[in-house]
Amino acid sequence: MGATFLSELPVAVLVDQIELPQREASNLVEALRRLGIDTLGALAALSASRVADRFGPPGLRALRLARGEDDLLVCRLHTAREELREELELPEGTAGSSLECALELLVDRLLAAPRRKGRTLLGLRLGALLNDGQSWSVEQGLGRPTASARVLCTVLVPRLEDLPGPAVSLWLKSVGLGSRAAEQLELSVRGEESRRRLLGAAVREVRATQGAAALLKVLPVDTASRVPERRAMLTPFPDL
Repeated sequence: MGATFLSELPVAVLVDQIELPQREASNLVEALRRLGIDTLGALAALSASRVADRFGPPGLRALRLARGEDDLLVCRLHTAREELREELELPEGTAGSSLECALELLVDRLLAAPRRKGRTLLGLRLGALLNDGQSWSVEQGLGRPTASARVLCTVLVPRLEDLPGPAVSLWLKSVGLGSRAAEQLELSVRGEESRRRLLGAAVREVRATQGAAALLKVLPVDTASRVPERRAMLTPFPDL
């Protein structure tokens, strides 16, 4: 079961787990990436002799970890905080409803990130760079793992009221990823559940085959702007 869990993790998790100096561990991971070995599953599929020839003892150590042969490592990685991050630069002095639109865009991008691979989010951190150069951030728990854009926006929008001033950039970061998202539990009008399931399956299938940018939606940003490009933005279509 440990190997199954590890297989989808990026090789970057080895940097803090392989018990090498930071520079050496980073160089090993970068070399793996250049060879197209992006996940622990891809590394685990290689033969020990091939890894030893190319990377020596550190590579064999990484291979053992990728195959889940170190039970302690599996436990540590189960509790490790994996992170996704999206950031958006804003017009100077952005506040109010424009910030809410920016937040919705960040949520859509975070959920569409290929590295998420359909997994749920365990927590979030919302942050901003303010006009005066100060930074602000707040961590938001989710109660239970979710990958619903509706749920995330519902819990995050009220936190924007805590911003101490206008922002010039807004960022959103996941704090840990859970298991793959099953059907999301949301309140919906009777009779819509089946339709949402079918649409959700179609969205995931298109995104898996064509990429995150294959399905986009129009997000109104500043409808009163005289500049057409500022009135709306294209954002990834959310999972349903």
